[in-house]
Amino acid sequence: MRELTVRIRFTSPCLGNVRVKKRLLYEFPRTPEGQVMFLATWHAANMRLAAQLLSRHGKEVSKILWDVAVDATLREDRWFKRYYINSLGKRRYIQHESFVPGQVVGINCVVPDAINDGDFIQLMNMAGKYRGLSPWEPGQFGHFVVESIRPRRGRVFEESDGDENTNCESVSVLAVPVAAEAEKLSAK
Repeated sequence: MRELTVRIRFTSPCLGNVRVKKRLLYEFPRTPEGQVMFLATWHAANMRLAAQLLSRHGKEVSKILWDVAVDATLREDRWFKRYYINSLGKRRYIQHESFVPGQVVGINCVVPDAINDGDFIQLMNMAGKYRGLSPWEPGQFGHFVVESIRPRRGRVFEESDGDENTNCESVSVLAVPVAAEAEKLSAK
């Protein structure tokens, strides 16, 4: 298994879903340290869908481990107005804390060796295209594309010998440019 950092760029707003008491504001869920949090179950559901769409890695995607803390800083212009029609037929809005389109965030994960980098990029791009990552209404908000992936510390442990205490040396590798890779794969 190997630990990766995936940098994704949002193509639609990603909206928070935690209501601020007595106000019409929704924020992102937070870790105890105050970082924005995306639950591992959201990633798992996305990867199951992507594996089904690609007809590959159905069992392996369930073995991916996800860090819930998102590596990102919220912008000052982070509030998104979501309009709706109330029960009286009047147009109203609620504000959501958001990652705005074009904003890049990092997600850390541990990926099994059976899923190579190219397949992992494809899985993530499929997840971003069809479901996205958004605490508020995934599928409607939070669509993304993969900007890059890069190793964090090299291999976590060797799967072949089952010894989880065997750490391998850190590998210094530059981030994999994904845009060109994605274009090649979509052309096939």
